[in-house]
Order: sequence, then C-alpha cells, then structure tokens
Amino acid sequence: MSGIYAVLEQLLLMAVLITLGYYLSRSGKLNKATEKGIAELTIDIAFPALVFTNIIQEFDLEMLKEYLTVPLSSSIITAASIFFILALTSLLKYPEHKRKEFSFVTSFSNNIFVGAPICMAFFGTQGLILAIFYDFGMHIILWTLGIWLLNDKNTKEKSNFFANLFSPPIVGLLSGIIVVLLGIEIPGIITNITSSIGSITVPLAMIFIGLQLAKSRFKTIAGKKEIYMLSSLRLLIFPLLVYSVMYFLPLSPVLKGVITLEAAMPVFASSPVIMRKYGYTSSLASEIIFATIIFMVFTIPLFVYLII
Repeated sequence: MSGIYAVLEQLLLMAVLITLGYYLSRSGKLNKATEKGIAELTIDIAFPALVFTNIIQEFDLEMLKEYLTVPLSSSIITAASIFFILALTSLLKYPEHKRKEFSFVTSFSNNIFVGAPICMAFFGTQGLILAIFYDFGMHIILWTLGIWLLNDKNTKEKSNFFANLFSPPIVGLLSGIIVVLLGIEIPGIITNITSSIGSITVPLAMIFIGLQLAKSRFKTIAGKKEIYMLSSLRLLIFPLLVYSVMYFLPLSPVLKGVITLEAAMPVFASSPVIMRKYGYTSSLASEIIFATIIFMVFTIPLFVYLII
C-alpha cells in the first residue's frame, strides 16, 4: 500500500503544479516573455545542472553498459513508429505529403520537458538519467531519418546534425559521464550550486505544462479525426506495444518502466518549428501537441499503474 500512496502523492504533486501553471496563464499573471524565459531557464540551465549533478553523484561505469540499452531502444521505437504510420496512412489512402507530415509529428515524443520529470518522480535519479539517454536515442533518429522524411528535392534547408543532437541536457549528461570516466573530483561547492539550480527543474517543467494547457482550446481540435487517430497512436497504441515487448525482455524493472513511460509521452514540442522550416504547415503539429498534453492526463496514470 505504501507504494501506491507514493505514486498517488507524486501524481497529486504534478497535478497541483500543472494547475498552478494553468492559473498563472489564464489569470494573466505571466506573459509570453515570462513563459519563454521559464522554458529557456528549465531546458538550458536547470536541466543540465540537474543531470550533471546526478551523474557525478550516482553514476558508475557498470551502469553505462546497461544504460546503453535505452538509447538503442529509443532509436528502434522511434524509427519503427515512423514506418508504422507511413504504412498505416498509405493503407488509408492519404497523399504522400500528409503521410510524411503525420509520421513526423507523431513519432517523436517530449522526453525532456514532460518525460524526464515524470520518470524522476517515479524512479528517482536513475529515472532522470535514463530519460536523458532515451532522448539522446530519439534525437539521433530525429535529425537523420526524420529530416530525410521531411526533405525533398525542392527543399534547400540544411540541418546541422551535431549542433541539433547535442542539446543542453545531453551536454550535461555527457559532461557528467566524462567526469566520472576520468575520475575528476568536483569540489563540493560546485556540486552544491548545480544541485540547487537543478532542484527547480521539475516544478518549472510541470508549471510550464500548465501554461501550455491554458493556451489550448478544445474546440480547435474537436471533430478532427486525424487528431484523435494520431493522438491514440502516440499515447496509447505505441506505448502499449512497447510495454508488451518490454515484458519479455531481460531488462531491469526500472529500464522497462522508463522506456515504456517515455514511449507514452506527448508530441515533441519543437515539431511545429522543424516542420515549418522544411516547408510543412505547423498548424497540425501545434494542434496535436495540445491534444496529446490534454489526453495524457488520462493515459499516463494507466501506464504508471502498469509499470509501478
């Protein structure tokens, strides 16, 4: 029973923080500039500090061998999702442009802003580190297969693979691993500072989700069958398939749990920007982001129940 109460406590905490973000936005207490600042503070500063601190305090070389399973799994799951949606939408007779659009927007998940705090809430430091590893694997597919999917002979946009791959949280992850591998001793005052900065990550991330929910209008997505189809694939079908496969693999419960939870995350938040860059309309991606954030309130507890 104590385990169930711990899960319910974490869900309640996240709900309170999300509600706070929703209230701050709808009441007008936070403007767009402040919202952007919260996002940048969380991703560019707090997350790297949190990841770096936890890596140098909790990580060892034996973990590295096991953890490499996660980015490999993430890459396979993401690539398989792309080809699955391409095949499904082909059977449904959608035009090629739409098939590519649907595949890109649905296959990539929000592993950092939403997934990492949730994994940390239920699996502690190990969950956070594994979530960053998962995101690393997804980004490999995003900036290779994903960009290939969007590119065509009429598109002249080029993508810097390495610059896009090494986001601040991943830089924090790799920096921490290098410190551990080289046996570098970090002064206590430095770890205290990075730990303090990193402690604001989860509250800010949950508040930001509330800010995003406050901007959504359900009437903009109601009645659009594509939104429901793609949201179901992103939040239910794919993670259920992943959960079923994970059940039979000889992995630790934490690895299985993190991989399943990350597979159940809403749509990647930067999808509209990337799609616009490569000549696609960003409206569908924006609508699915809002839809999956709303619907995940009902789907995430299901997967938490299955894995905890």
